[in-house]
Amino acid sequence: MASPNIVLLLADQQKATSLGLYGNADVETPTLEALAQRGVVFESYFTPHPFCLPARCILMTGRYAHAIGVHGNGFTLPHYEVTLAERLGEVGYQTGTIGHFHGGRSGGGRGFAFQHDIGKGILSERSRLRRELVEKAPRRVQHMVAEVPVPPDEDLNGAMTTLGMNFVDSCSSERPFFLHIAYMDPHPPFFAPEPYFSLYDPADIAMPPVAGPNADKPEAHEQTARDGGTWNADDRELRKALAVYYGMVRHLDDQVARLVNFLETRGLLDNTVIIYSSDHGDYAGEHRMFGKSCTLYDCLVRIPAVIAGPDRLVPQGEQIVQITDSTNIAPTVLDWIGVEAPENMHGRSFVPVWEGREQLRDVAFAEVGAFPAAMVNDPARGNNLPFGPPASGRQTEISTMVRTPEWKLVYTPGREHNELYNLRADPWELQNRYHDAEMSGVVAELRQQLMDWHLSHH
Repeated sequence: MASPNIVLLLADQQKATSLGLYGNADVETPTLEALAQRGVVFESYFTPHPFCLPARCILMTGRYAHAIGVHGNGFTLPHYEVTLAERLGEVGYQTGTIGHFHGGRSGGGRGFAFQHDIGKGILSERSRLRRELVEKAPRRVQHMVAEVPVPPDEDLNGAMTTLGMNFVDSCSSERPFFLHIAYMDPHPPFFAPEPYFSLYDPADIAMPPVAGPNADKPEAHEQTARDGGTWNADDRELRKALAVYYGMVRHLDDQVARLVNFLETRGLLDNTVIIYSSDHGDYAGEHRMFGKSCTLYDCLVRIPAVIAGPDRLVPQGEQIVQITDSTNIAPTVLDWIGVEAPENMHGRSFVPVWEGREQLRDVAFAEVGAFPAAMVNDPARGNNLPFGPPASGRQTEISTMVRTPEWKLVYTPGREHNELYNLRADPWELQNRYHDAEMSGVVAELRQQLMDWHLSHH
């Protein structure tokens, strides 16, 4: 049997719970639900880093951020690290990447023979249109919204889909292809063309609960929400932002439908594996915030993951409930094509799990921080609203997370205000239990897991 084509679709800043597949009753995503019937949905799938470039480099190398030295968007993937695209190119795959993949010297596009990034051609024009909308706005806040005045299939994400289809048409039928589309949505600012901008009525949206007055949260979290403009924002503004975020999610679903229909029309779908996920999540109203910052809440690190493909490679209509993360994608792809994953990959192939030969660890780790001091201490230099967090949403220290089905510990060496959440009793992470005396044993056990993880994954 011929090696399968691989299509990797990454949303930008999409949390798992923005989809009906993960229990959201407000959003319709029929294409992803149809893909799930042809494959596997991962219920508890995490990114080991909640910022763009580290998350992408982790996925492409199968290695954690502290091992590859990519702690933020300004870092560079070391030359000796090898990406999935490079490995596939070496065995004859035609490789192409399109969109917001953080190309250039940083490493997000390393190994792809064809590259069309967001600063080129039609994608540059559509990005400039969005920036013009920002410049015209009366104020810049993290929950900024606007209607994009172009048809959906000609918008930024629609143009990426078209370029992806053009790449496939350019490929030789004699060799398999690896196509990666790095979509921009639903990354803030929350911009969408009609009908998606007005698709969901803000009055009908279920808003996330908020923490009470004695939640024992780090002060920096509230400061970030204040600096981002959401802490005291009018409820109607926040509801509209969440409604547009959901509209962007639906727009992406329809773009995936365009691509799937194209592959079927070309007779390629039966030998193509489609992986749909995101680089990281978004607060999307949780913790009275939008966007992202240096925290490790589930809304930022728990992301969607659907893998669909021929039944010889992917189980059909299954759900994986155990915790796993994006380091497992690269070794899984290599397993499909009969290439042995190198020992330094931290992830392991899903194939032995699907075949009943291995079990998942049911634990996730993540890390965030290591921003330059100037980005943290200088409010003007550190402010990237509405595209990214304010300076108060960044930190020089590195925080690490261990997440089990019941507990989450976020620990920062030298900092007294760490966080512990009982996820079964408190799934929204509203009540920090770190300073509760009766939790000392749980904290000690989880800290040991963090230490073991960090020391054993270099």
